[in-house]
Amino acid sequence: MCFSGELDEELRITTSGTPDAPVYYHGNGTVVPGIRINADNVVVEGFVSKGADGTGIIANGENVTVRNNEITQVDYAGDDVDAIRFFGNGAQILNNRVYDLEGNDVEDSHVDCIQTFAVDLPGSSNVVIQGNRCEGIRAQCLMAEGPNDEGGSGEGVSRNWLFDGNYCESNAEAQSVALEDIQDVTISNNDMVGEGNKAFALGRDSTGVVVKDNRIGPGYSREVGFDDPSAAQGYQGPPAD
Repeated sequence: MCFSGELDEELRITTSGTPDAPVYYHGNGTVVPGIRINADNVVVEGFVSKGADGTGIIANGENVTVRNNEITQVDYAGDDVDAIRFFGNGAQILNNRVYDLEGNDVEDSHVDCIQTFAVDLPGSSNVVIQGNRCEGIRAQCLMAEGPNDEGGSGEGVSRNWLFDGNYCESNAEAQSVALEDIQDVTISNNDMVGEGNKAFALGRDSTGVVVKDNRIGPGYSREVGFDDPSAAQGYQGPPAD
């Protein structure tokens, strides 16, 4: 399905494909005030999300790919402000650009580039977050909480992730990437050019994490920190504390 020009209302995607025949939504530069995906086996690419309420793109479904989009000017609507939120196994968040994210006065909301959590939904496994560019983010580049985190659903797992080749200009005081109850994550080849106490924070039950070949800017005190002793289980990477 192809689009062009500008849409007056947010794009709602509810038609699913199959693993062998996903449904493609091609934006071709179409400007839209937010994208809301509630479908499985879809690819959404080439849109400019501008003027969305709360979150630029929300992807909820199995095997959803969000790639080559731009997200900008998200308006505070009473909750946190995020560029992309995703939920579901097989999510791929690829080569998106986030810039000038805050569309109005965000008050004291938490402003992240990419976020997921499992409060009402199961966890998300087999996830790839690669090649994204997060510019001028007030808080975190990635905030990820699994189903057994505090307040989580307790259903399923969040496991087998790749966070690779992303550009993170994010400025939370504590960290730029935070994992809670996410297992077997490889964090590699990222450009961390923001600032904070640490670039990567590994929280409770974030076990089996591999951190390698990242470029850490001078705004960070250290590359990795353990926010819970359990994160040391299976960890491979630079010294952490």
